[in-house]
Amino acid sequence: EELVHIDPSFEPLVPKFLMNRKKEVVTMQKALATQDFETVRNVAHGMKGAGGSYGFDRISAIADVIEQAAKAGDASTIAHNLPMLGSYLDRVTVVYE
Repeated sequence: EELVHIDPSFEPLVPKFLMNRKKEVVTMQKALATQDFETVRNVAHGMKGAGGSYGFDRISAIADVIEQAAKAGDASTIAHNLPMLGSYLDRVTVVYE
């Protein structure tokens, strides 16, 4: 379980934020399957910024690795990190304080 402390003012937005990140993981998985590194890079880039804005530094860190791998056309690094990101999103617990 991953615990993340988030500003209470974000509470109404966080559930949808996390749901959208899960959808983006699926988008990146589909793009990776067709070697569409540009889509993977774009989605990961947006996720990296959004994660930091909400206080989800781990999302930003993994998305950064995926973005850099997509720039390099490194499918194996992307394939390794997408499940890690999906797993994180499934087990993250948010504490509003």
